[in-house]
Order: sequence, then structure tokens, then C-alpha cells
Amino acid sequence: MFNKILATSVITVGLMMTVSIPAAQAKPNAMTWTVLGTPLVLNSKTYVLFGSDSSTNPYLGDTSINEYRSLLCIKKTNASAPAGLPPPNITPGGSTRDSWSGGTVLVIPNIQGKQLTSLAVANNICNRVGKRLTGISGYRMAEFHDGTGINAGWSFWAQAYGGINGLAQSTRYWVNINDQPAATPW
Repeated sequence: MFNKILATSVITVGLMMTVSIPAAQAKPNAMTWTVLGTPLVLNSKTYVLFGSDSSTNPYLGDTSINEYRSLLCIKKTNASAPAGLPPPNITPGGSTRDSWSGGTVLVIPNIQGKQLTSLAVANNICNRVGKRLTGISGYRMAEFHDGTGINAGWSFWAQAYGGINGLAQSTRYWVNINDQPAATPW
């Protein structure tokens, strides 16, 4: 009798283990950001405010990973905020929005979300393209909390590398979020 129960349990467990949800169905969306407002030119350098808008879902993602969007990459340089940049805002919940990132961003167009199979893959794409374009390594996928201040998040200012084309509020950018795994493409 015990052997029959054990055999039935193994078959049941075996059946349960063979049922799985394909990754594309388990994680259909990832988070994207957009350009907020008009870029600023200060001392002949362009600064852009990237961030979340009403379409952004930082908890479950908002854009199908089957879609092609630009990948937002950043290189943190720890540069001081430029004079003339608007001050950050503190939300009622205590997050610092619209803060200075201390970095330079570049945009890589036409990246399908499901190509970003891990943070390491995304960072490698950013670093490879950044090194080719700027001659400097250290670029990585931009992250939700890349601003400065207490509980930085939701948006940040960064210096735009070169002539970033397609900066418009209608453009969406893949952005990582390190504390909400359901909103990442991987």
C-alpha cells in the first residue's frame, strides 16, 4: 500500500513539475520612461529630465517586451549638478524626484525588450555602445533610482551625450528598477 501511495505521489509531483508558464507569458511587460519637459541647454551642454509619466508602471511594467524601444544608458561621473538646473522635488511620500543623476546618458534605439534577458546583458549593450561612441567605458542601463537625494526615484536629470535624436515625450525608454523584479524585462 505504501509503495502505491508513493508511486502516485511521484507521478503527481512529476506532472506538477512539467507544467510551467513560458517566460514571455510570465513577464509580458517591462517598465519604460519618457522625456519630461523640454531639454535644457546650459553652458552649451544639453541636460534632459527622464522619468515616469502616467503610462509608467514601476511595479508590473507598462510596455510589452515584444516591442522595440530605446535603451536608456547612463555613465555616472559624480559631476556636480550644473548651475541653472531646476531644484529637485520631494513627493508627499518622501521620494526625491527630478534630481541630478551625476551622469551622462546615451540612448540606443530599436532594442526589443525580450533581448534584455538580464541586467548583465543590458549593461553589456550599454557599455559596448558607449565605449564605441564616446571612447569611454562604464555605461550601464539607467535605473529608476539613479537620481540623488533621499529615496531618489521616478525621474532624474542627466547630461545628454552628443546629439541624442528622438528626444520627445512620445518616445519610451527601457529603464531598470532594482527593487521591483516584476517590472524588468528579464
